[in-house]
Amino acid sequence: MPLERLTATEQDVCFRALESLRLPAYKGSTFRGAFGHAFKHVACALKTNVCAKCLLRHRCAYSVCFETPVPQEAEILRKYPFAPHPFVLEPPQDDRREYEPGAELQVRLYLVGKAQEYLPHFIYAFEEMGKRGLGREPGKTELVWVRSRRNGETNLIYDGNAQELVGAPMVWSAHEIATRSSTLAGIPLRLIFETPTRVKSEGRLAAAPDFATLAPSLLRRLNMLHYFFCGGEFARDIHPLLDAARGVKTLETEMRWVDWTRYSARQDATMQLGGFVGTMTISPPPENVLVYILWGELLHLGKGGAFGLGKYRIEPIE
Repeated sequence: MPLERLTATEQDVCFRALESLRLPAYKGSTFRGAFGHAFKHVACALKTNVCAKCLLRHRCAYSVCFETPVPQEAEILRKYPFAPHPFVLEPPQDDRREYEPGAELQVRLYLVGKAQEYLPHFIYAFEEMGKRGLGREPGKTELVWVRSRRNGETNLIYDGNAQELVGAPMVWSAHEIATRSSTLAGIPLRLIFETPTRVKSEGRLAAAPDFATLAPSLLRRLNMLHYFFCGGEFARDIHPLLDAARGVKTLETEMRWVDWTRYSARQDATMQLGGFVGTMTISPPPENVLVYILWGELLHLGKGGAFGLGKYRIEPIE
């Protein structure tokens, strides 16, 4: 089975506003900046500004998760400075902009493979982020709870009142994916892209792609997460899998382009991060391709997936 060693945990994280919050309709940029700064504050031991020159970069939670170094012994990406981020942080999906004191908001966090070891760092960073505040006029929040999710089940893993871990996350593995795959085998699927999705084709961002255009990006992202963070074998020849994915027919699409602008404090520049949203209906994919589609539903697709872009969900068409 492909991606047989890939694992991930899925957590819901609940905050309560202590002060009035004023947030943009799409909150990915807000959480990306605020959480990144908070994570570095709680995790960086040497308080250096340049992770690439730090002696602890291969062991530091911040470096591994945010400035993910490519190991020297890696078989791929050795000429690149970074591997993919081993997490996905989904901001609140509604377009609500104002939160009064006492209002709650939730984010969802996925941790891949060895990044699961850093869950306490993520929780500590969420608390620090709340103390620093969210939004342009920062409003403070408190961390209420963190709950693990899997296949509709939930269990409490962090109690904000007691400020302690009280349980262990449930893990998504090849077994759970295979179980779900068996219920979707031989069925046409509708992929519903809920956040801007950025996938390149022939050097350009695709505005209304078919599945064959998405397939290389999907396979590449998941294979790298599997290899770098889960100890999976490097797939030297993925052409048979690519051919199988390109054989999936796109039956119908309804796409539109959505522009999203964010300011990068690190680069001191405004960045355009638009992408497509909408629906795509595909013919029944073969089992080995369906596995990738199911993992992609959890771990997103395309550029910016770590901070909520490229989110889609699957609906079977009976």
